Amino acid sequence: MAWCPKCKNEYREGVTVCPDCEIELVDELVEEEEFDAEPKPVIFMEPEDTEVGEKVVNYLRMNGVASGALLNDEDRLAVIVADLELDTCEQLFPGIEVGEHVDIDRLYELVPDIEDQFDEVENEKAEKEFSELRAEASTVYVKKRDKYADLKFSGYSFIGFGVIGIAIVALNLFGIINLFNIYSMIVMTLVFVVFFIIGFATLHRASLVKESVAVEDEFTAQLEQWIKDNLGDEVIDEWYDENKQDQENYFEIHDRLCQMMQDEFPNIHPSYIEELAEERYNSYLERSGFESPEDVPEEEEFTPDAVEEDDTEDDNPFEEV
Repeated sequence: MAWCPKCKNEYREGVTVCPDCEIELVDELVEEEEFDAEPKPVIFMEPEDTEVGEKVVNYLRMNGVASGALLNDEDRLAVIVADLELDTCEQLFPGIEVGEHVDIDRLYELVPDIEDQFDEVENEKAEKEFSELRAEASTVYVKKRDKYADLKFSGYSFIGFGVIGIAIVALNLFGIINLFNIYSMIVMTLVFVVFFIIGFATLHRASLVKESVAVEDEFTAQLEQWIKDNLGDEVIDEWYDENKQDQENYFEIHDRLCQMMQDEFPNIHPSYIEELAEERYNSYLERSGFESPEDVPEEEEFTPDAVEEDDTEDDNPFEEV
């Protein structure tokens, strides 16, 4: 009898190739050895204390050894790993004996740059978080003055395009130019009328925003004066830690500034608070770059730009349009 080594089907004599698997048959099947693939925990080392153990476990996981764990009970303190990953662990700690007792000095002897690798990973993580924070454009507060200017520009732009388009259609209608047929002129007229509608609607929105510009400017002046009185450079100096990375100082000081302003002005938009806190911190960094206090320029007083006056003498912001 013949057997297929792949599907294990038996065939009568004379058949030499398995019709399903398309491989040659054999006279007898070789029993496959059974392998125990289930991982078993082994003690990789015995750290002197939990600090050493946590460093070892973090280093293992940082380098892809997912099974690394710290066994900490009343009787024993040990770093355990899966037996399948033991070879990788020995490569990460060259010269170690499995089950060896390791103190902090021995750890630095086995992996001299372990702290540098930890710092590198933390810096990469902080830079990623910092970049993500800066990239969150959807949470950026838009000042009413800027919004008013954008709406006004958009409104006049739509109206301008509408005027130009209607003028071209009129010239074509009266025969001064001959570029379009009747059907095209009708379609263009409708399009440019829509431009007019959008333009006037946008200007109406701008007029509504304009009513709140002066209020926001006045409130911003009060807020910036409070920041100047209560969050001066000497306050941030106390918070700034030269032993920490720039990103760490940014996050900690930025959070403190936001919290203090939020406590003082609970009704202000959180995104506006974050913008003001970032501006204050950046101002501190710029001013701290001077070598002596005499070199520091005086802070400019907040002088909001004057809001454009309406043409009408009696401007009632609550009057219906």
